[in-house]
Amino acid sequence: MSKKTKIIIVGAGPSGIAAACKLLEKGINDFVILEANNRIGGRICTQNFGENVVDLGAQWVHGEIGNVVFELASKHNLLSSFSILIDPAKHTFITGNGEVVPKDESSEALTIFFNIVDNSKENLEKETGSFGNYFVREYYKIFDENHFTSTTRAAEYLSWMEKTENSVECSDTWFDVSAKRLSEYWECEGDLLLNWKDRGYKTLFDLLSKKIPNPEECLPVMEKIEFEKVVTTIDYSSSKDVMVTTKDGSEYSATHVIFTGSLGVLKEKHSTMFVPSLPQKKQNAIKGLNIGTANKIFLEFSYIWWPENTASFDIIWPEEDKKEFLKTCGQSCEWLCDVFSLFTVAYQPNLLCAWIVGKNARHMETLSDVDVLDGLYLLLKRSFGKRYDVVKPTKILRSKWYTNEYFRGSYSFQSMISEQMDVKPKDLAEPIMMDGNKPVILFAGEATHDHYYSTVHGAVETGFREANRLIDFER
Repeated sequence: MSKKTKIIIVGAGPSGIAAACKLLEKGINDFVILEANNRIGGRICTQNFGENVVDLGAQWVHGEIGNVVFELASKHNLLSSFSILIDPAKHTFITGNGEVVPKDESSEALTIFFNIVDNSKENLEKETGSFGNYFVREYYKIFDENHFTSTTRAAEYLSWMEKTENSVECSDTWFDVSAKRLSEYWECEGDLLLNWKDRGYKTLFDLLSKKIPNPEECLPVMEKIEFEKVVTTIDYSSSKDVMVTTKDGSEYSATHVIFTGSLGVLKEKHSTMFVPSLPQKKQNAIKGLNIGTANKIFLEFSYIWWPENTASFDIIWPEEDKKEFLKTCGQSCEWLCDVFSLFTVAYQPNLLCAWIVGKNARHMETLSDVDVLDGLYLLLKRSFGKRYDVVKPTKILRSKWYTNEYFRGSYSFQSMISEQMDVKPKDLAEPIMMDGNKPVILFAGEATHDHYYSTVHGAVETGFREANRLIDFER
């Protein structure tokens, strides 16, 4: 016997919770949220570590004006800025072999990097190639006029810049990222490096549910969630209800389904999940849009061995350093060469956070915690040991967004294939209709937002969008 409800929301991430809260606000209570995990949040994943919490997933509130997350949080004094991250003087560049790069040179390199990225917003619309093509061209145009370092070192900086930009776009290489489509991403004005102080991004759910500012007015969204419900089939072949089946054999029927799963899950499972198959245009969008892997590795130390006021340590690899490193440590350590930066962590003085993206981020996920911790300690000793009294980390906590079957990636981007196939997030967002105007399967999530894809505020907006679509339909 199937459980009958008006609306099924698949996923309790920011878009699913946003949709649910909007429905509850409007007095619509006849719905259920099916969540595959044993927690809410999706790619918001705040966990206890160190002296309080860390965010394994979404971390920053990206901008202020037009950002729904900022609008929710700002009135309650929940955010603070980590703006030292864009101060070149707070970065220390170091080679894989432990040579500290002169600060004036590395500051110049960072300034060039920030300027190219900032200026690109006005220029990308006319581009016909990848963002990588654009950046390399602009970089060497500047270098031809300003030889701030040797040609070899300039190439090493460029390699670091690509890894850093890949972490922003979530691409394996910036030559995969469509320059023209990147111009369609909107950056909210204001501070782009706002964090949640010592509370973590999970605070957003208390804002959406109205638990903040008044717990007595909290919307009963948690009561609507059924955890560890892995959706296997969404059957919309009937002219009546949509039938949803989960891995444990549970069956649900509803008039409408809001699907908020990640693009990675859709890529892997859409062909078996949806009955009948999704329309070809939708399948093309799933194939053409892209999602990559960016991972964080948090390390806790018994004491702070690095200088105060450091924003990050940034590692560049001269070819000889890399060859020597792999000769000494073996090919199994190659993934460490893609750890491009270790950031200090706001409100967590004894932590560093290593970032890795792409192919080796996926490889890192397959290793044990012990192997990852030992590998990073090896890297730290080799790169930092000549200058600092490096101690072995005492604890490790890391993300594994690709091997987690409920995500299969970190966040979406528009690739050269997206451009060639002429697909956009709006194609993924388009609902499947019945009887002309009845939305049966609706799609939300960051990958369905035309301009704020890859962000939490984009995800929240899409949850509101699909809830409002149903509210309007039911009027």
